[in-house]
Amino acid sequence: MNDVKITVLMPAYNAGAFIGEAIQSVLDQTFRDFELLIINDGSTDNTSAVVKAFNDERIRLVEQKNMGIAAALNNGLNYARTELIARFDADDICLPARLETQYHFMSSHPEYAVLGSAAEYIDAAGNYVFTHKPTGKTDAQIKLLPYTVCPFIHASVMYRRSIVKEWGYNIHAHSFEDHLLWQQLKFRGKMYNLPDSLLRVRLNPGSITMDEKKR
Repeated sequence: MNDVKITVLMPAYNAGAFIGEAIQSVLDQTFRDFELLIINDGSTDNTSAVVKAFNDERIRLVEQKNMGIAAALNNGLNYARTELIARFDADDICLPARLETQYHFMSSHPEYAVLGSAAEYIDAAGNYVFTHKPTGKTDAQIKLLPYTVCPFIHASVMYRRSIVKEWGYNIHAHSFEDHLLWQQLKFRGKMYNLPDSLLRVRLNPGSITMDEKKR
């Protein structure tokens, strides 16, 4: 674990039905030097048991009482061992080159604070539904967006821990904690969205991170 370069930060709440597939998609990445930090937010199902069934030293499980996704993410930022954080949700699927693609971009462009991507959306059974590309691609385009437009798909982003920790996730911003964070970070570093889809986002009606419009 001495060569860890990325922390994949995954909050989880009653995600037992999907978290195994999500974990496997991280373990199957072409980029190998990561830790998968899972914050179990007081799940009452078999989430912990599914996580513990994996035998991989890169997986770290932190248990906390149920406090919500923003508190789970803030807790994860405290436990993370690396500067680069790849956000990921417990019911989604990382495409194989996701971490490698984002790591190379962030390593080559130290002036960038947040990097997102497009995503394929799937239904609860894993069937393709649509592809979404965020409205803004370049830093200039993102910063010209009205504040009502969320510039990133939260589960797609890689960001610099030190910058995000200055603000943290607002625990009172239920279901828009990420949107508020991007507004606060707009002038702390450059932002970019890669045009290619790097993950599959599950339209799971039970997800705590699911956007209300999509629900």
